Amino acid sequence: MRSIVVVRHGGPEVLELRDVPAPQPAANEALVKVHFAGMNYADLMQRRGLYPGGPEPPFGAGFEVAGVIEEVGGDVAQWKPGGAVMGMCAAGYSEYAVADADQLLAKPAGLDFKEAAAIPCQYLTAYHALLTLGRLRPGQTVLIQAAAGGLGTFLVQIATAVGATVIGTCSTKDKCDLLRSIGCAHPVNYADQDFGVEVKRLTEGRGCDLVIESVGGDVFVKSLECVRPRGRLVTLGFASGRPRSVQAQYLLVNSITVSGFHLSAYASDTEAMMNAVRDLDGWLASGALRVVIGHTFPLEKAAEAQRLIGERKTSGKVVLAVSGYSRQRTR
Repeated sequence: MRSIVVVRHGGPEVLELRDVPAPQPAANEALVKVHFAGMNYADLMQRRGLYPGGPEPPFGAGFEVAGVIEEVGGDVAQWKPGGAVMGMCAAGYSEYAVADADQLLAKPAGLDFKEAAAIPCQYLTAYHALLTLGRLRPGQTVLIQAAAGGLGTFLVQIATAVGATVIGTCSTKDKCDLLRSIGCAHPVNYADQDFGVEVKRLTEGRGCDLVIESVGGDVFVKSLECVRPRGRLVTLGFASGRPRSVQAQYLLVNSITVSGFHLSAYASDTEAMMNAVRDLDGWLASGALRVVIGHTFPLEKAAEAQRLIGERKTSGKVVLAVSGYSRQRTR
């Protein structure tokens, strides 16, 4: 089967399309024939060797897919071959991928496979960062950094759906227009506006109840200054490649809470996951949530797709279309 492999740490050029053996599912796993693979900024961090605890090369890139179950392990009871699913796995940029059975969700009936590939990582991250950890409530104000990306568009829509006021940052006028179209009350183009100044103006100097930050570096420092007393900041990563530390004295004086978020810590929280799936179904049915697919690339163009994400030339979710490879050809 065809698979994108990270052959060494580095730029997009280290992604190679290779012909590798199709994987076999272990007892607690399912083999998924991948229709589409989702692309996440964590993929770029792993490729660069900057992801904490990330795999060592060579490794199969990607960890988010949507497709059809082809085979299940002997201990798997909840899934059957032919089931349409979405979920997280290893080596997702591949024509076949194995996933722990507990890491799969049924594909929502109203979504196609391309849209479903956007859900597992970024929707669940957005949901839990905002609601489970961030405790966002109606009437509160949230600042969302990098709001026009795949994760950002989910963050904006979920926050709007629960009745919060959203301030979202992005880098172009077109991205501001996108944010307005999905409910962002106050898009801020950081290319020509100081988002810190805008937050103070829009909140009349109070600051935000919650800030969702994923850039790091100077953006993290300035984002911290946008949090109101007794407010919260949730950090999802450091896309700039420059993580920053926090001065305890600043938190103490301003009564601010700073929390780190990693989705894996919530995977075993059954109640939280059930809440996320319940609300996903409700928001999709009501039209309060839509999957914003900005770019679709064929599998062999994975390096180009990652390059464009790294250069901030994409908006919405980026997905890879995977061809209909058949394992029978190799038998």
